[in-house]
Amino acid sequence: MRVVNDKNESSSRPQPLNLLALPLYALLCAIGFSSVFMSPLAVILTHRRLPEFWPKVVSIAGAVVALLVLEVPLPVVLISFVFGVFVADSVQREVPFWLLAIRSVALSAVLGGLGLALVSHLHSQSNLLEGWRNLVGLAVTQAQQGGFFGPELDWEMMRKSLFYEGPFFYLAASLLSLWLSVGLSAHLGWQAEETVYGANKLRALRLPAWLSVATVVLWVLDLVLANRAAYFIAGCLDLLVAVFFIQGCVTLSVFLNQKRFARGTRAVIYSLFIVFGFYALVGLGLMSPLIFLKKRRTANLQNRPIEEAV
Repeated sequence: MRVVNDKNESSSRPQPLNLLALPLYALLCAIGFSSVFMSPLAVILTHRRLPEFWPKVVSIAGAVVALLVLEVPLPVVLISFVFGVFVADSVQREVPFWLLAIRSVALSAVLGGLGLALVSHLHSQSNLLEGWRNLVGLAVTQAQQGGFFGPELDWEMMRKSLFYEGPFFYLAASLLSLWLSVGLSAHLGWQAEETVYGANKLRALRLPAWLSVATVVLWVLDLVLANRAAYFIAGCLDLLVAVFFIQGCVTLSVFLNQKRFARGTRAVIYSLFIVFGFYALVGLGLMSPLIFLKKRRTANLQNRPIEEAV
C-alpha cells in the first residue's frame, strides 16, 4: 500500500529542475503560441514538469520567441499566451472542467473584445460594431479574391453568416482548444489519475439530458426561422456543437476503455474520429444521456440478486 501511495505522489510532483531543458520548454511554448489552437498544451506540460515560478518564466520566453523569431503577430501571441497560461493554471489548481470551460469562454470573449477594440482604434473606426463589420468584409473579400471557392458561392450570405455567427465560431474554437489540450495531456499520462484532469475523472464527465432536448429544439427553430434571430440561434448551436463534441469524445473514451484498447490504438481511433468523424462525435454526445442511462440500468440489473431478478 505504501508503494502505491508513493508512486501516486511522485507522479504529480514536478521533476527536478534542469536548466538546460528550459530553452526547449520555451521553444515548445513558442510553437504552441504560434499554432494558437493548441496554445494551452505546451503550457500545461511546463506546469507539470517545472516547479514554480519557472512555468511563468518559460511561458514569457516562449511568447518572446514566437514574436521575434517565429514572427507571429503580436495580438495572436498575447491572446495565445493569456489563454494558455490561464488554462494551465486552472488545470494545476484542479478547477472542475465544466467550470473551467465557462471561464475559458468568458476569457476568450474578453480577449476577443479587447483585440477588436484595438484593431478598431488603429483603423479609426467609431465603434466595435463598425470595426467587426469591416473586418468581416475584409476577410470575405480576401477569400473571394483568393479563388479557393467556386463562383456559385453566395458571398453576401457568407458575409451575413460571418457577421452574426463569427463571434460564436471564435468561442466554440476556444472550447475545442481547451478540450483537445486537456484531453491530450490526460491521454499522454501527464496528469495523475487521482486529479480532476486524470483520464478516469474526465471519463466521468456527463451532460444533463435536458441539454440534448434543448439542442434539438434549437435545431428545429433554426430550420423554421428566416430572420436575424435565426443567425443568433445558429450561433448558439455552434457553441453547443463544441460542447457535445466534448461529450462525444468522453463517450467514445468510455467505450474504448471498457474494451481495453491499448493507448496507441485509442490515439489512432481518436484521431480518425476527430478528423473524419467530427459530427459523428457530436451525435454521440447528443445521445450520451440515453447511452449512459442504458448502461446504468444494465449494471444495476446485473448486480441484483438472483431472487430479485426472478
